[in-house]
Amino acid sequence: MTRAASPPARAGIVAWIDRVAPWLVGLAFLLLYARTAAPSIVELFDDTLEFQVVLPTFGIAHPTGYPLFTLAGGVWSRLLPVGNWAWRTNLFSAVCAAAAVAMLFALTRRLVGSDAGQRASWGGLAAALIFGLGPVWWMQATVAEVYALHNLLAVAILLMAVDLPASSGRALDRRMTLLWLLVGLGLAHHRTTVLLLPGLAFYLLWSIPGVWRPRMVWLLWLGALLAPLLLYAYIPLRAAAGVMDLNGSYVNTWAGFWDHVLARRYTSFFAANELSRGYDAAGWLMLWVAQAGWLGALLAVIGLGNLANPARRKGWVLVLLVLAANLAFTLAYQVGDPEVFMLPAFLCAAALAGGGVALLLAPLRRPAWIVLAGLAISLLLGWGTGRGPAVDRSGAWAAHDYAVDLAKVDFGPGSRVIGLEGEMTALKYMQQAEGLGLAATPIVANDEEMRRAAVAEGIAAGAPTYLTRELPGIATQYSFSGEGPLVRVWPRGQVSEAQPSMPTALSLLDDRLAVEGYDLARLDWAGGPVLRLTLYWRPATELDRDLKVSLRIVDAAGNVITRPDGEPATLDASPLRQVAPTSSWAAGVQVRDVYDLPAPPFPADARLLAIVYDAATLAEAGRLEIALPR
Repeated sequence: MTRAASPPARAGIVAWIDRVAPWLVGLAFLLLYARTAAPSIVELFDDTLEFQVVLPTFGIAHPTGYPLFTLAGGVWSRLLPVGNWAWRTNLFSAVCAAAAVAMLFALTRRLVGSDAGQRASWGGLAAALIFGLGPVWWMQATVAEVYALHNLLAVAILLMAVDLPASSGRALDRRMTLLWLLVGLGLAHHRTTVLLLPGLAFYLLWSIPGVWRPRMVWLLWLGALLAPLLLYAYIPLRAAAGVMDLNGSYVNTWAGFWDHVLARRYTSFFAANELSRGYDAAGWLMLWVAQAGWLGALLAVIGLGNLANPARRKGWVLVLLVLAANLAFTLAYQVGDPEVFMLPAFLCAAALAGGGVALLLAPLRRPAWIVLAGLAISLLLGWGTGRGPAVDRSGAWAAHDYAVDLAKVDFGPGSRVIGLEGEMTALKYMQQAEGLGLAATPIVANDEEMRRAAVAEGIAAGAPTYLTRELPGIATQYSFSGEGPLVRVWPRGQVSEAQPSMPTALSLLDDRLAVEGYDLARLDWAGGPVLRLTLYWRPATELDRDLKVSLRIVDAAGNVITRPDGEPATLDASPLRQVAPTSSWAAGVQVRDVYDLPAPPFPADARLLAIVYDAATLAEAGRLEIALPR
């Protein structure tokens, strides 16, 4: 017969669980974030792609430079022996995010107080679930971004601060030194760390008697604060070694250094600008609810009741001051993604919610509050309480596939690829990470006039010149051919022609336009198979109308096949990726034209139907029925 554990033994088990609980919480969230992290490049037009290039190459990031993130993430991405560069940097965010959630658990438990017993741990768990499963935070935990590390440092600073009053003498001096070191590391990473300083100063003056009196140890504290800022020297040192930021804006002078580190050109975001995406009061409320759910928001309000406890009031005031400072900054900072600047406020609100759970459990006997706590945790885990959807980027391969396809174009020597900054960064990533597309020179031209000038310069130099997208005003100046996801630009009428693998004799528009043949290939991309159809057009004369192409995978009865995502297997597109409509084509010159269509599982008798039709009248001009590759 097995005896129940004695009271001292049970107390020892409980104490051990309390000690390892933050580690278990951190491990659980690490597994979650790693499982849902993006597998590679995930976006073309945000900072994530930049960091996926900058970190592994120890480059220079956009202002403020983020030297701590660059160095730490760069070492991580180089030492981790598995996965591609982009996935490694995404996983670095997952590690930082999981550590931040674990520290939030510990912070909430400390704020509630050890005298609260197991209620403090339940409150910590509630805070971890509310914040750790918030969609905005979860998204930042699954890609290479600065906010996971920023919030890790922020919660570490708060945790260190609330621990200080329990120390005295030299122990207090050592802990204060570590606190200022953490603040310095925060400032070496993200400038919004300064938003912690007003609340931190108020809390220290209130909580630690005589801390304001000058002492020699202040020099040590000042050194701890300033030492991490020396990491900013990384920027001019790397620039002196010939490394530049991706858009070439950094100037390696004294003035250029301060412009970059202080992000002086970003001050325009404190005024109205076209990139801003603000919320009204109701919008901010619903954003908060989307992160925490109605239950989490209500618990945070209940958590304000902890201010009535004199023994715990100072720590909760610190949390409120940090929340208020970050909220005020976000309201004033006019950017397109204000949600990410709210993350420290969401973190503080989650701590308040954990305090609310502890308050609700206080008057209940143990069996009752265990049941109530379990019910609350179940509700916090559920998505039916107003919280936004779960985040899973593990299957987000589209940007990666585009970048691989872009870099695998058969570039000739001296090729120039002209496109937007994100597109060119994707090409640079593939060149440096995978060794693909090395014959091409990426040319960033965000403005249409810049792209037109770059095309003209490339053609004048006799260089193979490619565009990533349409460019108004050039259709009648040049000739064009499709090359994978790109369109090559040629001098008018001087296209290098090719022979189709499958000749046809399709004549359109009273023999004024012929489809001489086609190529069809199955491309097994990471995100799923794709059918690439290349049509070979030849206009006999100049055309008086614009045509489009409708591609459909149909079964034997002519019904369109449905993809696994429920969408029909169809594509409707203009030739040459809208660079040059058919009415602009030079007479007698071959036009090679590429289309990509996701290929769902299809029956053996399925076929590809290519319908050419008038863009204005929608009248069909002709069609091809094409056997699918097996």
